[in-house]
Amino acid sequence: MAIGVLVMPVLAGCGGGGSQPHHRAVSSPPPTPAAPISASSLGLSGRIIVTNGWQGMLIGQQLRVAAGRYANSGQGVALVSDAGNLEREVRAPRGEGSLRFLRRHGPVLELRSRAGHRFALDLRTLHLIRGGVTRQPCPTGALAHRLPRLQLRFSAHGLSPLPPPRSEEFAAVLAILAGVRGNVEGIDARPAAHAPCGLAGRVLVAHVAIATPRPIVSVYRRTVFVSRFQRGWRAWRVVH
Repeated sequence: MAIGVLVMPVLAGCGGGGSQPHHRAVSSPPPTPAAPISASSLGLSGRIIVTNGWQGMLIGQQLRVAAGRYANSGQGVALVSDAGNLEREVRAPRGEGSLRFLRRHGPVLELRSRAGHRFALDLRTLHLIRGGVTRQPCPTGALAHRLPRLQLRFSAHGLSPLPPPRSEEFAAVLAILAGVRGNVEGIDARPAAHAPCGLAGRVLVAHVAIATPRPIVSVYRRTVFVSRFQRGWRAWRVVH
């Protein structure tokens, strides 16, 4: 187990003249994530002790997450940084102790505290929720059916070539589109060689390219599992 040390600089408030008295606040708000600061100024004084971490791509951004604790208080903390050298501290509730990264579920990281509780860290909102990651149950009632192959690209007339209306292929396309949000630029769908819940052989796996809104335009991808159930095609799992 690799153990590293990360440090965030302590920003001291600049006081006014010495003649002005300081009044003690009646109550202090709960701890919130620190404002983004430059990671280039990190030192090695040991303010944060890192247990382990994760790094990878999320919606076109390279992210790094270090899980550990504050050296002085032992309070758990997750340090989230991006390619722009901006960092945020996400603190665990008091009494939980050091945090440890377990696994990733799409945009959510599953963490465990020294106290033994599991937490879900949403990398889109930086909210840390106790209870861990809620797993989707496996679907039931899937019907064996001829599995089509689909390849669509966005053009001036929309996605094309579209299958005939009321066909199984067209229903599969609608199920894929219902499983994602945003401007779909392309769909590549084929029978899944490996699928969750033991449904390989009767599932389409679709790789979907999605464009973000203007003025900042980028393309990110989602993997959508769709299958034909008793009431038609349905997207039942989306992997980020």
